[in-house]
Amino acid sequence: MTKNLPLPPLEELKEFFDYNPDTGIIIWKKKTAINAPIKIGQEAGHEKVKTKDLVYREIGFNQTQYKAHRLAYYMYHGIDPRNNSIDHEDRNGLNNKINNLRLATCPENGRNRKFQRNNTSGVTGVCWLKKRKRWVAQIKINGKVIWRSFVNKEDAIQVRKEAEKKYFGEF
Repeated sequence: MTKNLPLPPLEELKEFFDYNPDTGIIIWKKKTAINAPIKIGQEAGHEKVKTKDLVYREIGFNQTQYKAHRLAYYMYHGIDPRNNSIDHEDRNGLNNKINNLRLATCPENGRNRKFQRNNTSGVTGVCWLKKRKRWVAQIKINGKVIWRSFVNKEDAIQVRKEAEKKYFGEF
């Protein structure tokens, strides 16, 4: 499913599904066909594993697979997030509670991801340079990497955090 694919009409979704914004769960309210293998009151969809660290819920409806977080956002706010991403603030793709979902651009969504497994500092954008024997804080803004090196890891982390607030805001 591509994010630019329009979602079904809101009235149709609300006819077949019920979304609980406090639990983040979407359940079936009505069968799509008499012989459909679903149960009314049952949680809709299935877990979709994209990578080891990226799992989300997907719901099949009208021969199309939709991400549950996109449907949840749409059903709650009444706005089709067609040209945007939906970011899970806590980075848990299965947590579709409305207070965990926010509209984001693709770059904003990418900024709110877990750091890479080979990260030595425990902080995104901070790494150790063996050759220079220094810590580096770096951030990419509009395709340009801005960086500074430090003797102390704590200084590099502080500068990176300040740059995140300055350039990225809540993301």
